[in-house]
Amino acid sequence: MSGIGRSGTGALTVDGKVVATQKMERTVPLILPVDETFDVGSKTGTPIDDRDYQVPFKFTGKISKVTIAVEPPKLTAEDEKKLADANRAVQDAK
Repeated sequence: MSGIGRSGTGALTVDGKVVATQKMERTVPLILPVDETFDVGSKTGTPIDDRDYQVPFKFTGKISKVTIAVEPPKLTAEDEKKLADANRAVQDAK
């Protein structure tokens, strides 16, 4: 199964222990811009859910370490062709 925009599971760990997991029915099928960050310790953009908190939101605890692990997507030959075609289209438009 392809990885482009497909489902996945996120895991939140604290002190090496998984404290929450969340199934995501869809993932972002493209690379995000460099200015879109994880906002560790603060949140200045739109909250995921307005009922959770209002921005700007600043965490006041202590964060000792943040580790982000992302597995590479499993792409089919068709997906690789779509990505190559899209990349070519972008380059041609420049």
